[in-house]
Amino acid sequence: MNKEDYNVIVRYIFDVCGIVLGDDKEYLVEHRLKPILDELGCGSFSDLTRKLNSGTVNFLMREKIINAMTTNETSFFRDEHPYVVFREKIMPDMFERVRQRKERSYQRRGAKVRMWSVAASTGQEPYSMAMTIADEVNTKGMGLVVLEDFGILGTDISTKVLAKAVEGAYEPFDVARGLTPEALDRYFIKEKDFYVIKDNIRKIVEFKAFNILEPFENIGSFDVIFCRNILIYFTDEVKRKILAQLFQMLAPNGYLLLGSTENMYGLNDDFKIEWFGTTTVYRKPT
Repeated sequence: MNKEDYNVIVRYIFDVCGIVLGDDKEYLVEHRLKPILDELGCGSFSDLTRKLNSGTVNFLMREKIINAMTTNETSFFRDEHPYVVFREKIMPDMFERVRQRKERSYQRRGAKVRMWSVAASTGQEPYSMAMTIADEVNTKGMGLVVLEDFGILGTDISTKVLAKAVEGAYEPFDVARGLTPEALDRYFIKEKDFYVIKDNIRKIVEFKAFNILEPFENIGSFDVIFCRNILIYFTDEVKRKILAQLFQMLAPNGYLLLGSTENMYGLNDDFKIEWFGTTTVYRKPT
């Protein structure tokens, strides 16, 4: 892959994914795309470059490139501390919202509280959220708040990882990262060499392919949004656009959690900032 090929490919990846790749990522791009050149109908990177320049890349080719280039590092209860805040600070507020919404004269069907895992990858984050909710409902719901009062949407640009998330089946290595034996016993069923999410957890989580660079239409509003470890891949201009739309999607007093190395400094002044230990929480004022 020569420099010209690299520049064209990097520009295409930025246009479709928003991911910024510097001059030092040539090996990464070559390592991830070379194995799928045949699948793309290309004999070389120069062939791929010609297709990208001519605009003859179809949907299937686009999906293969996205699946190859997007990073999907994840684990159950990743970083742990955000889930402590989710359980101890956010969930009591969500319980109160459920009660208030149930007391209204009209009752909308389905979930009373909605949450969004923006970069769901293979499903560990939204399922971790769902397991936390189930734990809290079991210990504090008292029959007034039930699991079905909550709904979680998990989205990702990669259809490949979403297929695994929908399947909800994980290898021993996957569940060994972040799950206690008790949680594994409560919320998974062992099927041959895999651990499969139980139906009571699965039924409050839905998955949808979504490109965060596109307008946030037909998704609805949310009380809690996890947008963790995704902004780091974008330019400041793209970050501003994403944060502005996330602000619009949040319900009043809603919660936004970013990754531990991410912040809004110089990007957005609309959110109210709260600190809980080492976790920063962003809220939409009323």
